[in-house]
Amino acid sequence: MKRDLTIIDIIGLFSKNIKLFIITGSVALVASVIISLLLPVYYKSTCILYPFNPEAIDPRNVDKAATPYGTTFDGDRIMALAESREVQNAIVEKYNLLSRYKIDPKDPIAGVKVREKLASNMAVSENSFSAIEISVFDADPDTAAMMVNDIVAKVDELNKRPLIEVNRKIFESYEQIVASKYQDIDSLQQAFDKVELKTAKNRSDIFSMEMVSAMSDLKAARKSLELIKSDFSSINIIQPAEAVAKKAKPQRAIIVLVSVFATLALTFLVLLIKAFFKISLENEKQHAA
Repeated sequence: MKRDLTIIDIIGLFSKNIKLFIITGSVALVASVIISLLLPVYYKSTCILYPFNPEAIDPRNVDKAATPYGTTFDGDRIMALAESREVQNAIVEKYNLLSRYKIDPKDPIAGVKVREKLASNMAVSENSFSAIEISVFDADPDTAAMMVNDIVAKVDELNKRPLIEVNRKIFESYEQIVASKYQDIDSLQQAFDKVELKTAKNRSDIFSMEMVSAMSDLKAARKSLELIKSDFSSINIIQPAEAVAKKAKPQRAIIVLVSVFATLALTFLVLLIKAFFKISLENEKQHAA
């Protein structure tokens, strides 16, 4: 008669091998405690922010902006910029991360390694309130906070760069228009010197219209220039990064519990497979007999 592995057999595995479970569990406990104590301690610092609506920070379209806050697409752009190579390179250079992460600068792929290490110590995500969270883990809590704030500042710089470039081009265009208007006025003055007008009032009116037009263009150019020179931000920082003295990782208690549980589970699995094969061999012998 064929015999199958029953619940009684499984319970018997525990009762017959209780000493083995104690030994393997104890070894896993001691080993995991030692390993967790040897792991470096990291602190976490986080900045929470919302992107502004690009129209809300652009004087040309500010009246059209329905809300000061950006859309999901603006949030996605902020997260993409935070993880971009330009931001990573800026942080790597400022904090000398090759030395901090103990990476040989002579290594042909040192740049790749240091960016990968930085990426592993960074976290960029959207929380339940649709705000962007940018976090950095580091062995020093103050450095972690400074790195996050510098990342946010660099992201802000990259995010508003297109707007600044557009307004710079508009300003340059206005300058050309103003210069052209003044040339037109000079040309009219020369024409007036050659052609007699009926009254001096006609000449005065023409000059006034040209000057008003030129001054209007000049005012628009000046407004654009003020935007370029002004210190504005494209993101709204809800919570700037601060140094947090509480360690973020490793979570030693979790490491120990998971290690002990995994070791006991693996031990039980081995015993279960061993019992299964034993019963299979017994069934084959009975079948052969």
